[in-house]
Amino acid sequence: MRNFSLAVLIAASLSAAGCNGNVKFMTEDRLEGGLVIILPGIEGESELNRNIRRGLVSAGVYRAMPIHSWGRPVPLAGMLLNQIDFIGNRIAGASIAKMIVDYQDKYPGRKVYVIGHSGGGGVAVFVAEGMPKGRQLDGLVLLSASISRSYDLTKALNRCRNGIVNFYNRDDTMLLGVGTILAGNVDGSRGPSAGLSGFKKTAGDNAVKKFAYSKLYQINVTGSSGDPHTGTTRVSFVSANVAPWVLSSWPATSTDTLAYTAK
Repeated sequence: MRNFSLAVLIAASLSAAGCNGNVKFMTEDRLEGGLVIILPGIEGESELNRNIRRGLVSAGVYRAMPIHSWGRPVPLAGMLLNQIDFIGNRIAGASIAKMIVDYQDKYPGRKVYVIGHSGGGGVAVFVAEGMPKGRQLDGLVLLSASISRSYDLTKALNRCRNGIVNFYNRDDTMLLGVGTILAGNVDGSRGPSAGLSGFKKTAGDNAVKKFAYSKLYQINVTGSSGDPHTGTTRVSFVSANVAPWVLSSWPATSTDTLAYTAK
């Protein structure tokens, strides 16, 4: 009964956050199987993040899979506010981390992944950083992430058992190049995003950073994928290329370049 109550509370809180379609993906049997939190971009719940979930389902992922809208539901101006509110974005990440800890307390040993698209990729990093000492996620999957490519991932990587995989696309220049130079990334920095050209590996001779960054995997998405910013959310892309990182041991692929043609 306590576990059922937890499922209801989590589903209710996530529904209040903007996704009423979460309930059927938060059943007791799914919660028993593990947790995959999907973080949308600054637009909030949309067909893009629902397609991420559809791709996972089509690949056989049977776990609790809530879509969590982390930003402000303000019409029109809300998207810009979500992009530039770097303090609020960190608070949102810490709040999601607390929810994960509550889940882990009730379902110990279950796999927990966070998948973030665009601005949600940056918030996913903040979620990992918000995990308390002694607690870990299994991993983060970042899709076209709007977070600075020079952002220090050491703490986030240390809070991820398997690590972080970052899917980036060098053709995504309008939103993750020009757009983030003008408006900034969700971490408050201005400049090209990790979703455009990958994270810089700046470990140097620091042993702690070297160990942490050994768990960073980066995949350059090339070829025709339609809109370069949303191509990583397509059902076929997620099913073939994202789901293995949730279902398999890491690294789920041996390649760091992915030629993808949208179907």
